[in-house]
Amino acid sequence: MTAPVSVQVHAHEHPAPAHRPPLAVRGADLERLANERWDLLIVGGGIVGAGALLDAQGRGMKVALIEQDDVASGTSSRSSRLIHGGLRYLEQYHFGLVREALHERALLLELAPHLVRLEEFLFALYGTPVITRAFFTAGMTLYDLLGSAKSGGRHHHLTLGTTLEWAPNLNRKNLRGGIVYHDGMEDDARLALAVVLTARELGATAVTRVRATAALRDGDRITGATVTDLLGGTSFDVHADTVLDATGVWGSKADRPFSGEGATFSVLPSRGSHLIVPRDRIPAKGGMTIRVPGKVVFMVPWPRHWVIGTTDDPFHGPLDRPSASVPEVDKLLDTVNTTLDVGLDRSEILGTFAGLRPLVAPSDAGSTVKVSREHKVAVEAPGLVRISGGKYTTYRLMARDAVDAVLGADAVKRPSTTANLPISGAAARSDLEAMAIRLAAEPGVGEEGARSLVDRYGITAKDVVAFGRERDLLRPIVAGHAYLEAEVAWAVEHELAMSIDDILARRMRLAMALPDRGESIAARVASITGDVLGWDEGRQAAEAAAYLVGAHREFDVPSD
Repeated sequence: MTAPVSVQVHAHEHPAPAHRPPLAVRGADLERLANERWDLLIVGGGIVGAGALLDAQGRGMKVALIEQDDVASGTSSRSSRLIHGGLRYLEQYHFGLVREALHERALLLELAPHLVRLEEFLFALYGTPVITRAFFTAGMTLYDLLGSAKSGGRHHHLTLGTTLEWAPNLNRKNLRGGIVYHDGMEDDARLALAVVLTARELGATAVTRVRATAALRDGDRITGATVTDLLGGTSFDVHADTVLDATGVWGSKADRPFSGEGATFSVLPSRGSHLIVPRDRIPAKGGMTIRVPGKVVFMVPWPRHWVIGTTDDPFHGPLDRPSASVPEVDKLLDTVNTTLDVGLDRSEILGTFAGLRPLVAPSDAGSTVKVSREHKVAVEAPGLVRISGGKYTTYRLMARDAVDAVLGADAVKRPSTTANLPISGAAARSDLEAMAIRLAAEPGVGEEGARSLVDRYGITAKDVVAFGRERDLLRPIVAGHAYLEAEVAWAVEHELAMSIDDILARRMRLAMALPDRGESIAARVASITGDVLGWDEGRQAAEAAAYLVGAHREFDVPSD
């Protein structure tokens, strides 16, 4: 049986070091990469690579991570934003995976209470009255027994009347009532970033815009990687006792840097697309789980929006910056409009986004709906470990297993510590609530702004506000929204952001939610960013223009 979760979370703070400009910090990190030898080099800055960085650092290893783009720029910022057990896996009899995921959900609610919280979800019941309720009650009861009740409480039933009070526009044909249960919701990009920042605070090295181009070898052994600094254009070697390939879907590429090292499994990318819809467009008390043949679609509450998804189909296109397809958008619209009498159409969608899941592929995989999300770790050559598969919720276990494989027999002597290591910004929920109240009284912040800051920065929110006051940046970056200009400069100074896309797509999550993709604020964001990174006016204009081209391509509603 899984041990009960018990974690004491205190404010995760460290004495502030003397401030250095972010480009100077990055330059120093690059020098360390090139001139020092590492116990472990991690390639890939998604949530699994981030988790492995923290896990290895917690075990006392000398560890570095390189990422060719931004932290979480791929799959790990494009999920359904859920930390959950996975109800549909019960129908596939993956009880162990569900139990494991629910245990991790409970743990993350304690380790990162500012970024992961419980939400109520309605599961509407359709079909034959007695049989339908009995069947899904059995499933929900099993979900509770596997661990959901420990952190979220037990499910409860709604009558037909109270179900319609929850979601008045539900299709009433054969509606028999509903079941309310709890699951976790997260800000995926910020959680991945917070894990990296936690590791850096403890002494790990992580550098973005650095691409691994080839493996270093000493005979049959991998001894590091040749890498290219994509900002400076220089290439150099990074020497390490072991390399961890945590590149996710990029592991499906035949020309990946470590492709010739005796791969023991293949990766099947699966695209999952989502819609962003105004919250007031679909009346509902909370989240909803919509069951369709073979899978479920979630309607996840975001502060001012619904995140609706996801699709699940094999993907064979370019891996960088995927976007939703017309058929996927139409499929999700049809699911919503079939279940809810709301008449939602394409013109009312604020934005879309798509992510690629790195599934471990069996040779006969015809549909990714039936492919398990269980992860695979393999030692593919002396000095090379590879990990793929899994799901966001179980990233900590994936990271633990990967570092165990790196350490081999020494893993018993150097066990993982991350089950008891709060994530940067964490504090007791009572302390976070008290901070939100205090910050709401600050000029230029307000109640919504304070809640937004605490929900994304945790206990560090007070530092963001103090930073903004010092820089005269306590103004909304978007009129009528709760995001501050200070967050732009903070992201560059303290959160590894190097571009407008880093800031608006992942630090603030505005790129997909603003219908103009941020065109009205791109120049101001470029100006603030440029003040930190030394961009002249020409560079600022070019960066803003490049951002908008990419944002429209990735997040617009696709046209026929």
